[in-house]
Amino acid sequence: MVGACKQPVAPDYRGLQSITITKLGLNESRVDANVKFYNPNNFKLKLKHADIIILMNDKFVGHCVIDSTINIPKMDSFYIPTSVNIDLKNIMGNAFQLLLNGKVRINAEGFVKLKKEGIGFKVPIHFEEYQQLDELLQQIR
Repeated sequence: MVGACKQPVAPDYRGLQSITITKLGLNESRVDANVKFYNPNNFKLKLKHADIIILMNDKFVGHCVIDSTINIPKMDSFYIPTSVNIDLKNIMGNAFQLLLNGKVRINAEGFVKLKKEGIGFKVPIHFEEYQQLDELLQQIR
């Protein structure tokens, strides 16, 4: 079968949903969210591991590690529940700029380990989006 071992294309980032602050503190805060993706591949995948650094306006905000199996449908949207410990000191140092700008650039950099029919692949991840600050704050519960 030609193309059976073709490396998967990284899923397309489609946004954040259901953002919830589950812990708020100066030294440690935790944010939970569902991250929406789209699988552009015409085959099913399994996400086995993810290791992603999150930046806000080029400042470190948090680190997300996912170590559970998530089934990914072919050519369809899917959600990954995430929980991230947030470094509020870096966000607060950026607060004045955020208020003046009214928008924030969120970057996610790292990798995911995917499996296709038992064969593992390590796929680099890079997502970037600009979010209006008021829209982002409205999503937080």
